[in-house]
Amino acid sequence: MLLLVLPWDAEADASAEWWYLRRWLVGEARAVFGEVEVVSRLPARPPDDAEAILVLKSCRVLIGRKSLSRMREELAAHRRDGGNGAVYATDLTTTGPEASSDLFTLADFEQAETAWLAANSTNAAGPSSSEGNSPAALLSTAAAARLAAGDRLPGPRAGLCYEFIDYYGGERADVLPLLPPHLGAESSVLEVGCGRGATAALIKERFGCRTVGIELNPEAALAAESRLDRVIRGDVQTVEPAETFDAIVAFELFEHLTDGQAFLERAAGWLRPGGRMVFSVPNVGHYSVVEDLISGRWDYIPMGLLCATHVRFFTRRTLEDWLHAAGFDRYRIDAQVTPLPERIDALPDSLTPDRESLTTAGFYVSIFV
Repeated sequence: MLLLVLPWDAEADASAEWWYLRRWLVGEARAVFGEVEVVSRLPARPPDDAEAILVLKSCRVLIGRKSLSRMREELAAHRRDGGNGAVYATDLTTTGPEASSDLFTLADFEQAETAWLAANSTNAAGPSSSEGNSPAALLSTAAAARLAAGDRLPGPRAGLCYEFIDYYGGERADVLPLLPPHLGAESSVLEVGCGRGATAALIKERFGCRTVGIELNPEAALAAESRLDRVIRGDVQTVEPAETFDAIVAFELFEHLTDGQAFLERAAGWLRPGGRMVFSVPNVGHYSVVEDLISGRWDYIPMGLLCATHVRFFTRRTLEDWLHAAGFDRYRIDAQVTPLPERIDALPDSLTPDRESLTTAGFYVSIFV
């Protein structure tokens, strides 16, 4: 039996994205260990029937069966050789030529994982790690008890993992250049889907304006209340702020709404004359999604272009059609550009590839009223 230590709190419990990852993790662990028991914190005395304990740094860590299998093998070898019973996973974002701060699809991770495992063969003298800088550790029961008591347990790295960004706590400084430059103390800005309020707080700090947030997750909304002037808890498709704003911002929101056009039309009525709405959406025409489809894949992940909670998908053309249908004629669409791999750039022109779309991970949309 594997004991999976997965940090979990009320905010995670209210998040469909982290629940999706939790179920995926349990499935991957079962494929390697069979029975899996999940707890939210490391017990002082792990159960005697546990073969091993997998300790994750946060509920945002993705680790698959290939790495778990390698870590299981390495843990057994490490213990036979007199080791302290701890092996660790390397975070994809921090090391190696395959390092990346962005994970577009599950296939992206699997390709990086395969390369990492091939370059770091079983029992090879790989780099050491410790519980302090690895998002995932596989421990023997004795090592887990020592870790619970506060001991440090350095050990080898034997797998690859990926820690997603803090979904509710992320700060989007990239929005600042898109906001009206005249914002000031008399201005008011609304962030729709504000999380814990990091971005709206940044806007407040930069422009000295009043900030209001709307947030569905009750725990994230509670945290935002200490940072913003007002927080409205509820579904953006039904709540009414009962005031108007000089700017409205929303990041990666519309792909989660069943009727985004209706919300967009309603939210435009919350803008003051001369106001601006700025939002971002992912591009389903990005090369990573296209490449997955060519390979017969469409794998949902907790965050990213194929987030498990997306119900709408966009390209530049569908965005333009959507905006025209909603009656907006003054807008600007800016691409969030990523490098195009050589293997994709080499596609024959007979396929009429839209290379601009293939390099675009998402769009910033600015609507002027």
